[in-house]
Amino acid sequence: MGKTRKLNGCVLALLLTSTFSIGVEYSLLMPTVWKYVRSLGGSKTMLGIVLASFSLTRTIMFPVVGHWSDRRPMKEPYITLFVLGSVGMLVYGLAGGFDSLAALIIGRAIAGIGAASTTLNQTYIARGASADQRTKLLSMTRGFAMMGVACGPALNLLLVQLDKIDACVGRFCLDSMTGAGYIMFIVNFVLAGLFGLMFQEPAPQLSQTRPSSPVGDYSQLPSSSINQGSDVKSLSNVLTSQTEHENSLPTSTGCLAAKMVIIQRAGWFCLLVSFIGGFEITALETALTPITHDQYRWGAEQNSYLFAGITGMALIAVISTIILDKKGVSSRNIIAVACVFCCIGMGLAVGSCGGPRVPLWGLLTFGSFLVFGLVLQSSPAIGVYSTMIGDFDKGIFMGYSQIVMGIARFLGPLLAGITLEHWKDHYLMFGILAGSFVTIPISMPFVWHMIVKHPETETDIDSSGVDYLDVPKKTGRSISIPEAEEELLGEP
Repeated sequence: MGKTRKLNGCVLALLLTSTFSIGVEYSLLMPTVWKYVRSLGGSKTMLGIVLASFSLTRTIMFPVVGHWSDRRPMKEPYITLFVLGSVGMLVYGLAGGFDSLAALIIGRAIAGIGAASTTLNQTYIARGASADQRTKLLSMTRGFAMMGVACGPALNLLLVQLDKIDACVGRFCLDSMTGAGYIMFIVNFVLAGLFGLMFQEPAPQLSQTRPSSPVGDYSQLPSSSINQGSDVKSLSNVLTSQTEHENSLPTSTGCLAAKMVIIQRAGWFCLLVSFIGGFEITALETALTPITHDQYRWGAEQNSYLFAGITGMALIAVISTIILDKKGVSSRNIIAVACVFCCIGMGLAVGSCGGPRVPLWGLLTFGSFLVFGLVLQSSPAIGVYSTMIGDFDKGIFMGYSQIVMGIARFLGPLLAGITLEHWKDHYLMFGILAGSFVTIPISMPFVWHMIVKHPETETDIDSSGVDYLDVPKKTGRSISIPEAEEELLGEP
């Protein structure tokens, strides 16, 4: 197993601050976005499009950002994305003054590009921290995101007071709807400056060049067997020294890595958990404000309290994940427990809230169970997934996980907006959510033995400064070159 690697404290603070700000940005506008869309003449379907446009552009940018961070200093995409996020939120705020629904959609789309920085945070942790630290750090980032989401409604309560005064100068109007855009316009620019001044690149875990094959070129090596132990380390040094420039990595290498991570190590299951979590939560959050407005006549203030309560439940789930991980509970057991909570929540949703009338007790009860379960399973799943990836491709593979999440967060608001607009009852929406979720407990028994962390993908730097992959040490026997390849790849 590789040595424990910890992140730079200053950089960790920057990562947590940016994660916190994204949480604030999200929850700051959620209680008022439906009111904003209505004020510009939009429908519930248009509400789904406004929210989905953010996730669409964010998803498109994930592989771009992942590729970028693998080949250039991470500071470059960080600063660029924060500036774009700032521009997007400015356009979002100005949409009210220009009475333009199109500007609202464009603003959210540009802001989505900026929010792709979340994949950089996960990549930095996956690249800079050892396997035993990742679940804790990923849970910490999730916790700060939840704290940001919790603070958003509190700030929104202050913005609601702006509706009582006339704060319009020309096209510039400051109220509870536009205020979210202007506040985050400032915050994103401040973050761009902080990352420009204080950010440090992660310590290199491998050489700056990439092998021309997953483990190197054997053409120059003798075909005789070697003694495993210190010789395997030497073999690894020789293999990794056979390199080409990083931009010339063959397609076959990427295919082999994808096959290993996604199929052989059941990375697809971890991605499934991420997809379902993003799909369910965004559909629920999109449906909340139209339901509470139509059935309970709630306004922005009451919805702010509701979102604060939901966030509190999510924060409890994050803290539970950290405690369980610290006590040594395996990631797969945490995911299994989370499935129980989600199943209870789904049963309550279909049974009590599927009709035209959604009782408040049912909404609060099923929402609490569902949010707790979905958040509880997310960090362990990503934590396991991050250990399946070799250090060469942390950025692009963590980008893949964010793509999956982004697609889910694109489809969730569309589902909620369209079903609320065209169906009087809610059986279809909750039925689709329940049907998609059951794929997790159905799949889990088939991959149970593979939902484990993979320390053999960790990388160390030996005393000579040459990088090598850790391999299982089974002393007392000799291995051939092909066997050494399998061990270096972490294959059984």
